[in-house]
Amino acid sequence: HWTSPLQDTIAPLLKGYQIGLEIGDNDSACYCLSTRSYHLHFIGRNLDSIQKELEATIRVMTQLKQDDVRLKSITLLTTVKKLRGIDAEAGDKILDSMLATAASNRDSFLSATVNSMKLEVFVFYQEWKEAVDFVRKAGNIRQFLSGSFVSVRYTFLEALTNLKAAQSA
Repeated sequence: HWTSPLQDTIAPLLKGYQIGLEIGDNDSACYCLSTRSYHLHFIGRNLDSIQKELEATIRVMTQLKQDDVRLKSITLLTTVKKLRGIDAEAGDKILDSMLATAASNRDSFLSATVNSMKLEVFVFYQEWKEAVDFVRKAGNIRQFLSGSFVSVRYTFLEALTNLKAAQSA
């Protein structure tokens, strides 16, 4: 059970990242770094400082070839930029580029993951028309999503999108 404020996780997650790098466990190191970024956002840290940290985090994850966790950081960076009212299209361009790469490599997992993140951004900003169009265009991507959390989250977002579409019809 959670027994301390989220603020108390910031330093240990940074330490976990450093230890992971020291012992060569890049997966765990980058997971700690990504989680730390989300926690900074959740505790209300200044958006400018979160953006700078995310940009540095994404560079590290790119160097360490940690694409799965990098995708989550890109989604958060897109959200932060939209909240700040700057370069709101940059994240979309990155995700579109990743979709093009997935298509050229026939990588269904990458495509499904990026599509799931795009839907999450539409829902977060209550862009319901775009979300409905997107769900129809993407089709059933659930079969390509790894892990039950990601699949259930997509199912929830898809259901919410369809509910909003029905309410506005």
